[in-house]
Amino acid sequence: MTSLNTEINAHDDLGAMLVAQPVFNADKQRYAVELLLNNSISIKGLLLDTSLGNEQLSMYCQAISVQADQYRTAVFVNVSAQLLLSAATLALQPGRTILTLTGDINVTPALLACVAAYKQQGFRFALNNSCVNDNILPLLALVGIIRLDMLGSSLAQVEHYKKRYARPDLLWLAEKVETEQQFAACEALGCNLFQGYFLSDALAVDGKKIEPGALKLTEIIRCLFSAEPDINELARLLNDEPAIVMGILKIANSPLYRKTRDVSSVKEMVTRLGLELVRKWVLTYAVLGTATAAAAITVLARAYSTQSIARHWQLSEQQCQQYFLAALISGSDMLFGIASERLLPYLNINPAIFDAIANNNGPIAQALTTVRSIERSYALKQPVDAQDMPYLDFYATELSQVQQRLAEAGF
Repeated sequence: MTSLNTEINAHDDLGAMLVAQPVFNADKQRYAVELLLNNSISIKGLLLDTSLGNEQLSMYCQAISVQADQYRTAVFVNVSAQLLLSAATLALQPGRTILTLTGDINVTPALLACVAAYKQQGFRFALNNSCVNDNILPLLALVGIIRLDMLGSSLAQVEHYKKRYARPDLLWLAEKVETEQQFAACEALGCNLFQGYFLSDALAVDGKKIEPGALKLTEIIRCLFSAEPDINELARLLNDEPAIVMGILKIANSPLYRKTRDVSSVKEMVTRLGLELVRKWVLTYAVLGTATAAAAITVLARAYSTQSIARHWQLSEQQCQQYFLAALISGSDMLFGIASERLLPYLNINPAIFDAIANNNGPIAQALTTVRSIERSYALKQPVDAQDMPYLDFYATELSQVQQRLAEAGF
């Protein structure tokens, strides 16, 4: 954890400092986000504590509330018990804020009364498993979520916590989950919520049939990312995808983009939004139609981050699209349960993309490796490798934007 007052002077835009790590339920749909602090060197836990002055605390509460509105979901925020006891004003949205108590927690009547008062307002509380013991049972009765650090806890310890402290209305959040196998084991033990890198592992996909929906999506992707996309062909491909078209038309007709009249066709939609935005929204709705929110967030953030690196390297726009497409294909196991190598023959793609995916060769593979390294460090809340730090902001920005688009799309 880190106090925020040492970070404030280095950033004018507080909102740009805050990034969101998604929290998923057992169906891998987004349940909430945890707000973290990005200082362009590392991503750290966001902590509100007594080192913040009243003005600073007010500024951060305002920025946190903006994030909750943008993501349209509940947010986890770390807070010290000392700050709660100080009678400081937390100008946050009670129904959308889950306060994780951190640091040294001395359970006193004053703290219990304070937590109960915040609960009465509508706030929810969480505790890290490192704080959970028999000495805090009165406080535990007021807490709704226990956060389990799976890097520092064994499955046997999780089982112990569950047997000793479980109650019907208490949720268990397994964080820093590294693999699908660990996800399944935590779910079997009764965990309800999950954070981590459990979607990144290649699935057991050998021999699995490629479904028509996956092939249809590859056709849409191929059209979107061709050198000169054919709008007529795109319209034809989308004719059988009413959910995608209706979703994008809703965006195109929103106050942000509407001009003098509503858009009613794919061609008008492309003209109004522009090809870059159409690519983003078509992919958002298409991916959500085939995958869980967890997979969609992971793969789309990876693709846009890889594209951002290509632009940082001052590559041509066509090359940037190739980087994006390679990263998108790399996540086909998460999207379709199909190994990326098996999709390659259906895409008629550039040799550089083929070489990056099939052989892990070339600069595209280098960029993709960088993003996946940051992706893992971020998901597990671990330090980012020194060679990856220059690209950390790209990932934080794209991850936030992907989640905001999903929120706008109703996910």
